[in-house]
Amino acid sequence: MVATYTLLVSILYLVVGVFIFLLGLTILRTGTSSTPTRATALILFFTGLGPVLTASSIILQSTLKQDAVLYRSMVENFEYLWEFYFPSLLLFSLSYPRENRILRAFALSGLFLYLPYVAHLITIIMGEGMLKSFFDAARDLPLGRDLSIGERSISFSGAGNIISVAMGTLVKLHKQLFLLVNVVYATIALYFIARSLRNQPNPRIARQLKTVLAGLIVSLVGYLAAKIIDGAASENVSLALVNFSLVAGGGSVAYAVVKQQFLGIRYVVRKSLLYAGAAVMFAVVYLFVVKPVSDYFGQYSVVGKGAFETGFIILAILVFQPTLLRVEEILERMLLKGKDDLQARFKELGADIPSAASEEDLEGLLRAGFERILDASSVALALMGADVTGAGVDGADERTRRLAGLLEDIGEPVVKQDIFKLAEKGRFFGQPGGDTAGLNEKERARKRLEEAAELVGADEVLVPILREKKCVGFVSLGEKTYGLKYTAEELAQLSLISNQIGVAIDNIRLLRENVEKKLIEQELQIARRVQSRLLPAGSPRIPGYDLSATTIPSRYVGGDYYDFDVLGEDTLILVVADVSGKGIPASLLMATLRAAVNSNVDAKVTPALMLGRINTLLYESTSSEEFATLFYGVVNLKDGMMKYANAGHEFPFLVCGGIVRQLAESGMVIGCVESYPYEEWTCEIPRGGTLVLYTDGITDAARGDESFGAPRLRELLVRDGHRMSEELCANILSEVQRFAEEGATLDDLTLVVLRRE
Repeated sequence: MVATYTLLVSILYLVVGVFIFLLGLTILRTGTSSTPTRATALILFFTGLGPVLTASSIILQSTLKQDAVLYRSMVENFEYLWEFYFPSLLLFSLSYPRENRILRAFALSGLFLYLPYVAHLITIIMGEGMLKSFFDAARDLPLGRDLSIGERSISFSGAGNIISVAMGTLVKLHKQLFLLVNVVYATIALYFIARSLRNQPNPRIARQLKTVLAGLIVSLVGYLAAKIIDGAASENVSLALVNFSLVAGGGSVAYAVVKQQFLGIRYVVRKSLLYAGAAVMFAVVYLFVVKPVSDYFGQYSVVGKGAFETGFIILAILVFQPTLLRVEEILERMLLKGKDDLQARFKELGADIPSAASEEDLEGLLRAGFERILDASSVALALMGADVTGAGVDGADERTRRLAGLLEDIGEPVVKQDIFKLAEKGRFFGQPGGDTAGLNEKERARKRLEEAAELVGADEVLVPILREKKCVGFVSLGEKTYGLKYTAEELAQLSLISNQIGVAIDNIRLLRENVEKKLIEQELQIARRVQSRLLPAGSPRIPGYDLSATTIPSRYVGGDYYDFDVLGEDTLILVVADVSGKGIPASLLMATLRAAVNSNVDAKVTPALMLGRINTLLYESTSSEEFATLFYGVVNLKDGMMKYANAGHEFPFLVCGGIVRQLAESGMVIGCVESYPYEEWTCEIPRGGTLVLYTDGITDAARGDESFGAPRLRELLVRDGHRMSEELCANILSEVQRFAEEGATLDDLTLVVLRRE
């Protein structure tokens, strides 16, 4: 029963140790260029070494014979190898997620952390052996066991015994006290990891650090408990606690690697385990097939069994990689169904990109996606002419413009080192003359590299966004948080997804334009409703007269203005005006003009005085580019006499009995000079006669280079001037719109028709 329990414990130690050990080797093989990956690999390496050596010690105690004591002692001494876990832990804390500046400045400075442990291991293994060698050498001296120097006689025997006891005591004391060094190393490592956690903005990396920190705290507590009870409990309990502490610390890192994609290599780890599985498969084939066959045929063959084994090795090398790829493909299809495939992850991201409603949303999607898929330390979206917040061109956008020009020529994702190579060759960098004039080629190359480094900055990969062969922006990716390089497959996927990003940007801008257009339309509709309230709601009913008016703005709102006002029973005010410009500015000026007319109540029946006051008001309140034409008439409803003043407005027509004449008197337009003496004229609207007031939109309506003009309007009035006012308005507008090619007029159209019955 005891033997079975011992075997199970040793197997458990061995399985756990081998798993963690292989995981460390995998990381070391895939990330040797990065200090964090090297440190993580070493943590797992020495974590796995502890349980493996413990299992070996248990097995040796139960199986080795008495004459194998030396071998058992060697294994026990090498158990101290796992203590290299502590300097590896400290190295990791100084390099993840960002390397300490000392480590960055001096690449080999991390080796100094291991020097105390190297000395410790040498002391453990060689301490007593060196002392024994010293005594053996003394006994071989020709003077025997005592050596006389002058009058003194030195006994190597007595002095040697004292030195032996002292050395033995120091070695034992060293073994006991070195745990303080381990505790100090672990405490410092915990401090640096906790500090990194406090200053870490990336939630995913923060979760990883929390996992590792919790595991290392448990590891340190377990290690201290093992050392405290050492001697007070059985050796197996102490070993169990030591291994528990190792597995807790290394296991937290292993968990982060496998579960949380710590260092971003879960995919690589799975591939490496496939390598290990394939290697085991070939080993099994060798042990159970090739070796028996080679042993059998080797005894009958001239070349011997070595030839068979050599042939198997060559065959294994040839079929190893194809077999491995096939096994990996089958496993991914059966177990993962492509969920962890790089292409599938990019496809998933590509499906989310069209949902972005703004550049900010798009950048957020890209940041989350590329941090998850590629483990990029930073992701930024830069667009030509503006950043994602819509800011205008500034100093930062000058860099965007230069990089966009560079990427437009390259046309595909490019890593920083390739840009540096282009700079060395004189491509894109180092314009002739300038500060490079007079320098030799080596100095110019250095200048170009400095220019490229300043332009690229901390970006590791630049992905151009091309639309119709023009670079409209780019995505910049920082270095991977764990120091590995971007692979060719990743760059190819980035090239494909950049097209989707470009389409998304087009859609975002179209969406924004549509939204802005709708907002403008809504605002214009509101403005049109407001302006319509400024115009008369309808024509007043006046006994003996037929009055009608209409206006059609060329845009949502216009600059034409007309108004009626009946004073008492015998006075009608007629106002028609046309302000400069079109759209919103013209409508605002029109509102100002209306307010000026309505505010001068005392001048309402005096046309010249009214125009003079309005002119001064507009001159003082508007710019020199803003002016208006205005016709102001006061009609005596009893006798049809009209007093009027004209400030540069279109000459009205007076129609009676088929005879048409124009009221051709006028003065200066309103708002150009501070003061102007407007004149007042009179005319009679006879019974059956019609007064037609209009704006220049009627006469200026054009078809090609030909305008509708006053002569055509005159001819129309000769023909239809006898009609009622509403019908005459409709006929004039219809003729103008028919002439101007299906209503394509360039200005506002306004008509006011007053017919005396």
